[in-house]
Amino acid sequence: MKNYITMIFIISTISSLAQKNDKEYYLSTNLLSPIAGMNLESTAANILLPLFSNLEYGLTISGGYYKKSHNLELRLTIGRSNEYNIIPQIQFGYNFFIIDRLKNNKNGFYIGSFFRWWDYHTKATKVDLHNMTLNFTTGYAWKKNKLIADIRLNQPLMIYSTSSSALIKNRTGSGFEFNTSPMPKLSKVLPFLSINLGYKF
Repeated sequence: MKNYITMIFIISTISSLAQKNDKEYYLSTNLLSPIAGMNLESTAANILLPLFSNLEYGLTISGGYYKKSHNLELRLTIGRSNEYNIIPQIQFGYNFFIIDRLKNNKNGFYIGSFFRWWDYHTKATKVDLHNMTLNFTTGYAWKKNKLIADIRLNQPLMIYSTSSSALIKNRTGSGFEFNTSPMPKLSKVLPFLSINLGYKF
């Protein structure tokens, strides 16, 4: 019951803010993140599906606003890639609708950048691997009345990782590196896809 009351309060607050200025507030979700990490029978699907869910597992809720050719967004994710872990994530970023800015034609193509933090928490050992990345984004957002469909490519550029395990720290320490792929043997440059569906207030 409390969750429903909280959700109603959030939606009412966003609706109230949207009526007071020219910003278009919205909430959206990643359509594929609930499927990622479900331990499907196909090994290939378990490996490749996260690349199409932006490495987001479980429930993803994103929200923000559009204002002219600008977009700010916050993404929250909680889920697991397998039964032994849990992976909370926070992402925050900015997108710029470059063609719309130049031609003022409501073109939905954009480029931007996102900061991502996530914690790979192993349940059995209680070890946390904290990661922070900077990503380049490009995509297209369709707006039809109150609905939004957003297809986005997320290309990692650099990563910083640190662990709560003393053993791992003694062996590797905290690390910062340029990183453009989580699977360098597959491809040295490997962007992630996200397909998002949302509602404007």
